[in-house]
Amino acid sequence: MNSIVKSSSDYVDGFLKENLPLEFTYHNFCHARDVFEAVTELGENSGLPDSELEIIQVAAWFHDTGFVKGYLGHEYKSVDIAKEYLISIHCPVKKIERIIEIILMTELANMPITLSEKIIRDADILHIAKEDFFSKCLALKSEWDYTGFKNLTESEWLQTCLDFISSAAFFTEFANLKYEPGRKKNISCLREMIKELIA
Repeated sequence: MNSIVKSSSDYVDGFLKENLPLEFTYHNFCHARDVFEAVTELGENSGLPDSELEIIQVAAWFHDTGFVKGYLGHEYKSVDIAKEYLISIHCPVKKIERIIEIILMTELANMPITLSEKIIRDADILHIAKEDFFSKCLALKSEWDYTGFKNLTESEWLQTCLDFISSAAFFTEFANLKYEPGRKKNISCLREMIKELIA
C-alpha cells in the first residue's frame, strides 16, 4: 500500500475502534478491509491505472465510516469524515473530490458509469457471491437486531436476503466472469432454505 492508502487504513482502524459500537457486527473495520481487498482485486484485473486504483482504495476504507453517526444518510456522513481527514494530511483538492465521488457511489440509488464507480459498487456487495455469504448475512441481521434498525423473523430475514441478492447485479466484466456463478449458487441455497422453513 502506498502512503495515503496506508495512512487511511490506519486512521479508519483507530477511528472505528474509538467510535463504532461493538453492536456493529457487519459495518465495521472487517467490512472496510473486505471492500478494500475487493477493489484491489477488481481494479488490478480490470486494467485500472494505479492513480485511479489509489482513489478507490482510499474510498473503500472510508465508505462506511459514517455508520458511527447512524444508518440514515451514512454515505454523506462518511464523506464528511473522509474529507476532514484528507484535508488534515494535505491531500490535493482534486483527489479529495474524486474520493468523495466514489464514496457516494456506494449509495445503491446511484447508477455507476465509470469503471472506478462500477468497481466500488461491485466490491461493496462482492460477499453475495462468496461462501461466507451466509455468515455475513447473520452478522448483518445481528447488527440490525442490536441497533434496532430492523427486527425481522427468520423467514422475513431469509426473504430479505433473497430479494437483495436476486436484484443485485455486478457491473464489471471481471466480477461477472468470476463471481456471477457464486451469486447464482447462493440464490439457490437461499431458496432451498426458505422452502425447508415453510415446509
